[in-house]
Amino acid sequence: MSAEARREQILDVTHAIITAEGFHAATPNRIAETAGVNRSLLYQQFGDPAKLFVALIDREAARAAAQFAQAVSSTSDSGANPALRAFDSVLDAVDASPATWRLFLLPPQGAPPELYERLNQAQAIVREHLIARLRRLGPDLEDPEYTARILQAVCRELLQLRLTEPESATRERLHSLARRFGSELLPGIRP
Repeated sequence: MSAEARREQILDVTHAIITAEGFHAATPNRIAETAGVNRSLLYQQFGDPAKLFVALIDREAARAAAQFAQAVSSTSDSGANPALRAFDSVLDAVDASPATWRLFLLPPQGAPPELYERLNQAQAIVREHLIARLRRLGPDLEDPEYTARILQAVCRELLQLRLTEPESATRERLHSLARRFGSELLPGIRP
């Protein structure tokens, strides 16, 4: 196995342990044993466990960012409510990669500060995107900054429900709620 493939394998194993049990369970011995490698390889590849966690966080943040960018870029054409189309596209991304999104929407117990730093950065980027889109779609909207914050909070909650209660938080149910909140918050924008 190449060094890059081994690195990805270690990150995948670490992510699986963290998803199942939290960061505290992802000890060097457990990761090495589960990956079928010598513990010294972890240190060769990453330096120490903290750097391994940061590498995982950065990899998953890049994946989520790419999925988010793809989701919102695919909603720029005319048609139904662009905010609702964007929500549906992000919901597709969450369904396609739940482990990636779970890391950021439901940070596991014992998460390092770097996760919260990346999360805050991502939330700021999403909020700025929402503000810009709201200003473009509804130039007369009274308060695009706070409207964006409310939309972001609603969408985050709905996506968290999709991850934690997939049987009851169906796509149809979440779409309906997003449409209802969107029409109330954005009355001048096509429903």
